[in-house]
Amino acid sequence: MVEVVNSTVHGVQVLGLCRFSVPSKGAFQVHHHYVANRRAFLYDPKRLALRFAWFEHVVLPGIAGQKDPNFKLVVVLGEDLPEPWRSRMLGHVEAIPQLVAEFVPPGDHRQVCADAIARHIDPEAEAVLQFRQDDDDAVSVDFVRRLRRDFRKVRRLFNSGGPMVIDYVRGLNLFGVGGELEAFPRFEAFLGVAFAICTRPGDGNHVLDFMHHTIWQTMPVVTQSDSYMWVRGVHGTNDSGSPRPKAHFEAEPAALRRALRQRFRIDLPAFKQALRAYQDEYGEAAE
Repeated sequence: MVEVVNSTVHGVQVLGLCRFSVPSKGAFQVHHHYVANRRAFLYDPKRLALRFAWFEHVVLPGIAGQKDPNFKLVVVLGEDLPEPWRSRMLGHVEAIPQLVAEFVPPGDHRQVCADAIARHIDPEAEAVLQFRQDDDDAVSVDFVRRLRRDFRKVRRLFNSGGPMVIDYVRGLNLFGVGGELEAFPRFEAFLGVAFAICTRPGDGNHVLDFMHHTIWQTMPVVTQSDSYMWVRGVHGTNDSGSPRPKAHFEAEPAALRRALRQRFRIDLPAFKQALRAYQDEYGEAAE
């Protein structure tokens, strides 16, 4: 029996969105004229194998290891996601109480995602802290706890007006190219991961309604930079393009490996093994 998770505590709900191979219209940098072409691209077995490797070894450990378990992460997928991938995802949903799968039909990307997350908004909550992350990114194991704590500190600002943002800007770019894994410490504002919009359940605002990199132009923003709070996966197939392997500040490689293990529960040896298995099956490096 799946454990019931109460994502609303003391009037504050924490609700996340993760998009996983949704053959919808818009929101992709890679352009396709027809939904059928996008579906063929997204559901290619080689592509899905790589996405699952990142999802299972980078996304899920931090989600399953959250120190505050009172949240939901809505994973949005295409309604016709084929087997064995559909069952594989449902297995993770069964194992991690905070995960919810929403299989959606083709349509405008932002609208189908907004509809999916709206189904899980608590109408009785006083505030809904909505976050997003891609299927190859991670948040630290104290992300939900920090988010609730920091929201309490700035709640007066939230109560004075419309939505606001809490953004955590210290993180790591994790490059998985050519079968190797290498991390680079970064400061990135408004990246979209470890980033939350504080909304009210009846205001109609959803996390994808706003362009994350320009959201500071429309609402108050509170930033925190003290701890590693996110990992951005980089593997050569990122829809938004791959950043350069460049560090913003110095850190010993051993310290970065320790941060990946302790802050994000990423098992680098197991992840490398999964990427090698991908290479063995598909005859090329996971990049």
